[in-house]
Amino acid sequence: MMVHMTAEQRLKDSYSKMLRNAFLIAFVAHVVAFLTVPELEIRPYQLREKQSIEAISIPDQFEIPPPPVEEVKKQIVTEIAPSDDAAAEETIASTELDVEAPPELPPAPTRPEFFLSYDDPPIPIKQVKPVYPDMAREAELEGVVLVQIGIDEFGNVVEARILQSVSGLDKAALDAVYQWKFQPARQRDVAVPVQIAVPIRFTLRG
Repeated sequence: MMVHMTAEQRLKDSYSKMLRNAFLIAFVAHVVAFLTVPELEIRPYQLREKQSIEAISIPDQFEIPPPPVEEVKKQIVTEIAPSDDAAAEETIASTELDVEAPPELPPAPTRPEFFLSYDDPPIPIKQVKPVYPDMAREAELEGVVLVQIGIDEFGNVVEARILQSVSGLDKAALDAVYQWKFQPARQRDVAVPVQIAVPIRFTLRG
């Protein structure tokens, strides 16, 4: 009759064999390691050489070298020869002088920008009476010419135009107001140019 062994019994039977094989493998490994590992060379300890530190004195101020001198490049003068195809009028400047041509006049002064509102109005400090034209006096012509004048920031009358005309008296009124002088108008204590209308009365009585 065949007896079946349990796993525990088989392990017990093979335990001695496995232990013997493991001991043999460990012994062989130690022998191989002993034969193959190189011999350890023992050297005496040597101190490192001492490194000397040298102190460098730093000056208080560094001397800055002067900037390099900039060389002036020479300009090469080139002379352009006129083309053979160019006309004589294109290569020779005009030297004709027209003596009859009127002289060039400087540009007219620009009219100042007049202020429409101001704190202090202009005050006349010099008023010249108009000269009564002889023809108007002989014709016993009277009336009031209303003139609008422009006064700059210096108190000078720089322009004048007729708002209400009286024939024969307008020019005399304009000639008179151009000679007037004012204390200029002021806007926040700053002199400003303004326009005002002034009546010029022509009368033969009194």
